[in-house]
Amino acid sequence: MKPVEWILDTASPRLDAVVRARLDWSHKRTRDAIRTGKVTVNGARETDIGAAVPARAKLRLDMAAPDPRRTEPMGVRLVFRDPSILVIDKPAGLLSTPAPGREEDPTALAAAQLLVKGPARPKVVHRLDMETSGLMVFARNVPTTRALRAMMDAHEVRRIYRAVVHGRPEQPEGMISSMLVRDAGGGRRGSRPGTFKLRPLRTPDPGPMPGSGKLAITRYEVKGGNDARSALEVRLRTGRTHQIRIHLAELGCPLVGEHVYAMPDGAGHRQALHAAVLAFKHPMTGEALHFESAWPEDLADVTPCPRAWTTTRSR
Repeated sequence: MKPVEWILDTASPRLDAVVRARLDWSHKRTRDAIRTGKVTVNGARETDIGAAVPARAKLRLDMAAPDPRRTEPMGVRLVFRDPSILVIDKPAGLLSTPAPGREEDPTALAAAQLLVKGPARPKVVHRLDMETSGLMVFARNVPTTRALRAMMDAHEVRRIYRAVVHGRPEQPEGMISSMLVRDAGGGRRGSRPGTFKLRPLRTPDPGPMPGSGKLAITRYEVKGGNDARSALEVRLRTGRTHQIRIHLAELGCPLVGEHVYAMPDGAGHRQALHAAVLAFKHPMTGEALHFESAWPEDLADVTPCPRAWTTTRSR
């Protein structure tokens, strides 16, 4: 069957009704086509049979389109795969790896296992918070795992996060450092009192301060915005739990959607944080790899969002 395209004259409360009326299909055939990713609305795949469709929307039915349940397990998008590494784009709301008490929950690791063939299982190299979307790399064998972890420890993997925060930092760029502890008060993680420091962006990495906690270093640059909200690019020198969220909140500019390290802002969605860039030399071949993930659709209404963030590049 050749692809079918049409423009809807009037709005409809249900996508399945629109498709069924156009093609004179049964309920089952229509719903199967939608749920397996055969229908797009204004160029975006829609798998919700009950999705509302606006007037003048352009619809397309392509029965040859891949089933996202097989090609994008758990919403995870395959970015790059070879015998040594696997790069994926993780959606928000998905754990990176199993967590205590949540061993049965879906994870990015489980999705990665579905995206490879053969007995070798993907190995974890780094993690993203459940509410953080974006790029992750997995190793596919033991030598690659060791090499990638060594590269992480040596800061040879470039990771850039994009974020939208409340307010505008007093300094348009800077390096934040502190000693992070599990309980900085109120049972929450945070910087040990007296250790939070803001320095110029290109200041050499400081060493740890005497006392409890783990050294955390975060560099940021303001890329746009206004007095109400700012768009930041953030680079991690260390990878502590909730590091970006904590440092930006303590800077006085918490993430839009933050609800642990700042008072809930009523934004109605998850934290506006996305792992956008991942760049490193292939641990086996030495080839320079660069991957970029566009600002996610579930944060499309969070402004300001620089136009450059909406582009996607890979190798």
